[in-house]
Amino acid sequence: MAERSALAHELEYYAQHKGDWLRQKSGKYVVIRKDDVLGFFPSFEKAYTAGATTYGIDTSFLVKQIVENEPVFFLF
Repeated sequence: MAERSALAHELEYYAQHKGDWLRQKSGKYVVIRKDDVLGFFPSFEKAYTAGATTYGIDTSFLVKQIVENEPVFFLF
């Protein structure tokens, strides 16, 4: 349950800052853990590697691409 609330918090933090980030960092990937922004990266792989290196492989953190319209995926 703690992991889910951490994710919800990080997604909320992202939503609060998305407008500013879209103007400055559109298309980049942000790494967030709680209220800590590790940085902005050009690819998911670089963002994930930085997060795993900084926070540890067994620690949760959010890697999210900064885009105006979130993609929607359908699984059948």
